[in-house]
Amino acid sequence: MIDYVLPYVDCNDPVWREQYKQHGFLSQMDASRFRPFDTLRYAFRSVAVNLPWVDRIVLIVSTDSQVPDWVNRDHVRVVTHKEFMSQKHLPTFNSSAIESYMWQIEGLSDRFIYANDDFFVLKPLDESAFFDGDKPRLSFYESDFAVQNLFRRCCRNGMDMAADAADVARTDPMVLLKPQHCQKGINAAQMREVGQKIAPLIDSTITKERHWYNFTGYIYQYYAYYTGQYSEFTVPHDYIRINNDYSPIISAIEGKNNPLLCINDAGELDDGYYPQAVEDITMAFANLFPKGCKYEC
Repeated sequence: MIDYVLPYVDCNDPVWREQYKQHGFLSQMDASRFRPFDTLRYAFRSVAVNLPWVDRIVLIVSTDSQVPDWVNRDHVRVVTHKEFMSQKHLPTFNSSAIESYMWQIEGLSDRFIYANDDFFVLKPLDESAFFDGDKPRLSFYESDFAVQNLFRRCCRNGMDMAADAADVARTDPMVLLKPQHCQKGINAAQMREVGQKIAPLIDSTITKERHWYNFTGYIYQYYAYYTGQYSEFTVPHDYIRINNDYSPIISAIEGKNNPLLCINDAGELDDGYYPQAVEDITMAFANLFPKGCKYEC
């Protein structure tokens, strides 16, 4: 059994918006972090069509109100934050916090694929693309840590914590390792191992929004790296940031250029282009995946 696990946020959900407002964030909300592209349905279909050996999708959400009405819960397990996170940290709007506690989700398959809701599978792949036996397949590239932002700082924190948990020396502080920005295989036992080792540290770094001393879910990949418990990931994948010229995204979808695609909204798409971009990208996915799947009612 292999699960496909992904977190999801619907920023139009009144329950979520009220919680965000109560904690003083709504007025300063970064729209590009949360604005919807209505593509979750196509992320599900892409899994059904191209990863038919996946047994179920596990959808991580803040509350049940986040779950779209069309989701078929016979094949989609819904996990809310309160099921695996301490109540003192809830509600949270911090993906780093959510991923930090993911090791406490009970009942996940022994091996699973972790994804974001902007990840898509455009071509058929076998499970061997993500796993070598029980080992996850991962790739890492080196990046100059002199170039910093909040996310990169959190990544580096995770690298150091993982090295400590693995009881090995921390690597060059000016080099940041980045795993592939697409779907990743995770060994659940390995994930729980590192989580249990640093549980007090995790608890001490949790904030409701991303902060410079958080770490990211990459800690599970870093732990695999430092313990040598991984094999090489070789699947071609596209990471495309949306901007006002989003034609490369349409081309990647229509041409199925590579098996895996990430469409990242990093604030480079102006609001005036946003409605048309949503319409065009959704239409491209609808043409590629026109039929409903078992994950839909």
